[in-house]
Amino acid sequence: MILKKEFIFGGYQGPQSIHTQSASEFLKNINEEFSTTFIADVTSNNDLASSLIEKTINEEIHSSYLLSSYYEKIIPEIKLLDLPYLFKNRNEAYKLLESNFFKYINDVLKKNNLILLGFWDNGVRHLSSKIKEIIVPDDCENQVLRTTPSPLHINIFKSIGFIPKPLDVRDFKIAIKEDTIDAQENPLTNYWNFGIYKKQKFVTMSSHMIGFCLFVINSDYFEKSTKEEKKCIINSSKKSNIFQRTLAINEDDILIEKIKAEGVKISNLSKNNLNQFKKLTQVFHEQYFQEFPQMKEFI
Repeated sequence: MILKKEFIFGGYQGPQSIHTQSASEFLKNINEEFSTTFIADVTSNNDLASSLIEKTINEEIHSSYLLSSYYEKIIPEIKLLDLPYLFKNRNEAYKLLESNFFKYINDVLKKNNLILLGFWDNGVRHLSSKIKEIIVPDDCENQVLRTTPSPLHINIFKSIGFIPKPLDVRDFKIAIKEDTIDAQENPLTNYWNFGIYKKQKFVTMSSHMIGFCLFVINSDYFEKSTKEEKKCIINSSKKSNIFQRTLAINEDDILIEKIKAEGVKISNLSKNNLNQFKKLTQVFHEQYFQEFPQMKEFI
């Protein structure tokens, strides 16, 4: 009997998450070549979601996915994906990700012992609140809003009036259960799967960002793999990337109906009100391209 090579994959979400489903699909596709272990949610072990980066770099696990903003320290250019209102729609975002931007990010990751296998669609991000409907920036005043630990995220939401409270996903889940924040911003998939709808009954379809996760593998592990093992990983990752995006695109319409059924008020922004938010956050585009002028070629 030939022993299969061990392959450990790490994530940070529960069983209903499209990321968890996509990781499971990826692992199913590599099962013939590898003996797989799936740590679906490291936060359930009291680890920070952000620990997935270090765990993958150090080969404690071999592959993982994580929201791009958590990578800012080792890839500051990745902040491009978090510029507010950068993309009009998903297709526009996908076009960027399939350009030389992919190679640019992968080259930086390789310097940190990681290889980029794909960008997973983390959804269009919207605002929610337990206090009131958010229609204009003034509605954000004095509301404590959970942000990711990203300094860019913190500054963006401070600029439109919120009191930012940066929390890793692990601590965010606790804050939701204990009801210690007024507002948050996330794709509908997280609003639903994290149970935010139970506490925050006002959702504004602000579409202020389209988020993406980096799907990565430890570089040393990959390079030590056989030709057949590498081929299996690459082909399976391509299939799972398509699988994941299909789930992400289809999920929003399904979730809107589920969320409405829970008594949540869903609001859309008028063009005039949307422009108020855009005007307040345009400065972050200017600051970013002053710092990283080479990134203009990808836009």
